[in-house]
Amino acid sequence: MSIKLRVVLDWEDEDVLRDLLVPADLKLDDLHMAILQSFQLSPGEMASFYRSNEDWDQGEEIPLMPFDPRQTSMKDLRVDFVLGEKEDRLLYVYDFLDMWTFFIECLSAEEPETDQVKVLLIQGKRPAEAPERPDAASDGGLFDDLDMDLGEFDDYDA
Repeated sequence: MSIKLRVVLDWEDEDVLRDLLVPADLKLDDLHMAILQSFQLSPGEMASFYRSNEDWDQGEEIPLMPFDPRQTSMKDLRVDFVLGEKEDRLLYVYDFLDMWTFFIECLSAEEPETDQVKVLLIQGKRPAEAPERPDAASDGGLFDDLDMDLGEFDDYDA
């Protein structure tokens, strides 16, 4: 069986996407490389997939290289395990400094079987730099809810 995936770059300026046909038994670390190649990104940075839902909420992390030996990594999971049914979704983040972010959705599971990744559709051109995320002004949630007036600390006497 083969799985048809749509991979969309998170960018508000232009639709940039790739449709990929992948073997169902492809490991996620190989999907990671296929995404990099299809978007012409250089390998060598950290990356993670995140399970997601219909609202694209970020769920369980599936890292390229786990820091916890009990955590499942990309090399441990097959595509059909996480994207085997229509409308299954993952988020994919590449390069944690630049934060290239992609939405991945299963479009269909189909026959005939393929033994290699095939790019079926290329739409849009990837920008030279990672698009700034709308929540980039945020620190990622750590202090988002902290409402503190630091003005009072400017007036203390030494």
